[in-house]
Amino acid sequence: MNNRAFIIAGDQAAVIANDIDDARYRAAVHYVPVGVQMPVRSHGDTETVFMLEDGMLEFMVGGAATHIAAPSIVRVPPGVPYAYRNAGDHTARLLVRANRPEPTYKMIRACVEHAA
Repeated sequence: MNNRAFIIAGDQAAVIANDIDDARYRAAVHYVPVGVQMPVRSHGDTETVFMLEDGMLEFMVGGAATHIAAPSIVRVPPGVPYAYRNAGDHTARLLVRANRPEPTYKMIRACVEHAA
């Protein structure tokens, strides 16, 4: 990773599945231009899964970095820091799925209420 960091926004990312009534699940597609780096971040209660469909990224998860090429999947557990940058020669296409699970007791309660 280098010391340059850019937030990918605007027409570089598109939301593909966000339920406004249920914030537990989010999905988006990111188009990462050559050399652009996503700054280090983490999500305390959210698992994030990255599916690289096209391109090559340098990916850092929990302090360990590696290069991945499409097709690849990277899973980041809740609370673990991660970052990535496009290390290839063309724009990378990255699908991102974030899932914040409900506590078990809430899921059981919802199932019981729904069945009643």
